[in-house]
Amino acid sequence: MVSPGELRLVNKLTEKESFEPEITDTGAVSYPDVTQLLDDADGKPADVLEHFASRDVLAGEFVSKVYICPECTTEGLQYTTVCPACEAPNATETLVLEHACGYAGPELEFDAGDKYHCPDCEMELQSEDVDETTRYVCNECTEIADVPDERLWCRECFSIIQTLAAIERVLYRYSLSPTGKQWLSRQKDARQTIAEALEERRFEIEIDMTVTTEATSQSVHVFAEDSMMGDQRVVGIYETPDTDRVDEFCEIANSLEAHPIVITTSGTVEEDVTARAESAELTLLAFDGDGTLTTEYDTVGSDKQGFLQRLTAAIDVPVRERQ
Repeated sequence: MVSPGELRLVNKLTEKESFEPEITDTGAVSYPDVTQLLDDADGKPADVLEHFASRDVLAGEFVSKVYICPECTTEGLQYTTVCPACEAPNATETLVLEHACGYAGPELEFDAGDKYHCPDCEMELQSEDVDETTRYVCNECTEIADVPDERLWCRECFSIIQTLAAIERVLYRYSLSPTGKQWLSRQKDARQTIAEALEERRFEIEIDMTVTTEATSQSVHVFAEDSMMGDQRVVGIYETPDTDRVDEFCEIANSLEAHPIVITTSGTVEEDVTARAESAELTLLAFDGDGTLTTEYDTVGSDKQGFLQRLTAAIDVPVRERQ
């Protein structure tokens, strides 16, 4: 099913150039504009965006990378270095003196106040007997290294993680692709066509409406009500209706005492869904490329079949008896 929130998201890109990722001070990644458009049931914004990008509805452009802690899943690990010997992060860049006797250590070890002396051989230092280098000194095990080991540090659980062990996430900005424009037009046309068909039958129409049941609140593509007759319909726009999603949609309709109408914009449905339509549990229609609704559609895994009945009969199902 193309949820109302998802359709909202894609439609927003007709007036907005792209959705940009934002990284907070703690390293978390978000798409604030997308969060405001989606409903809670739609899932994580980044997952929804990537789903549509994988289908070429959206075009993804590389922005940057972030790394996720494998221990606590916190985003935005911080770069750090550690001692190659004991892996303590308390290894800092320090001026190291190496005396002619072979002893090397931090400058502080040679400083005797008024003069510099080698802490090993105790000789007073002469400039020609000392080499100065900047190296990494571990303040835990005193190891001296030319180059420290690289690590990533989690600011949430404080884990020190090898770089290859971190989970890499690539950040993209998302815009509407040419394919996406065609896809969006088809979904919106299907929604508008069924809304107009119901309106002609004196239903009051609300598009992208939030309905509330005992269990939850959820958006539906079209809510139609004939208050005089006490009749209600809810419409779900799908590409290829599958059994699980249609079952969920029918449960929402039943909780509202409304008849469910499912529109397939691909002209294809799963076989079990056709069985429900045949039993009159729901009305199943296909949106044709010429902008009309029909009761003919393909069933996945079988030859083309359909319900050769008039559209009026398909929409005008009997009013549900009140319990």
